[in-house]
Amino acid sequence: MKKLILSMAFLGLGVFGFAQTTAKADHSQKKAEHLQKMKQELNLTDAQVAQLTALHDKKAAERKEAMATKKDGRMQKMRENDAEMQKILTPEQYKKFQDIKAQKMADRKAKFQSRKANATSVSK
Repeated sequence: MKKLILSMAFLGLGVFGFAQTTAKADHSQKKAEHLQKMKQELNLTDAQVAQLTALHDKKAAERKEAMATKKDGRMQKMRENDAEMQKILTPEQYKKFQDIKAQKMADRKAKFQSRKANATSVSK
């Protein structure tokens, strides 16, 4: 129960700390600063800090694995959908479908890059 409360407190503090940040800083630096702040506010021992660090690393690895699993599932569904489309469409229609899909993807990528460029120029 104590670990759960500490984890929730850490997450709550993290959300508020992140909301206050305007400039982009190195992720590991933010993580270290946040951990130091928690250590001071909660009067944590070095052993507790080590346990929290291990817990957060473990959770990050689990999230990364879950994201990879989700991505694999999405990719499989896309391949299945593509195979179904190929069965339904004629070869000419399928080629045109692929061209349209590629163009939409390129448009989305350009739009994303534009937003990313605007976001970095605003935050500096």
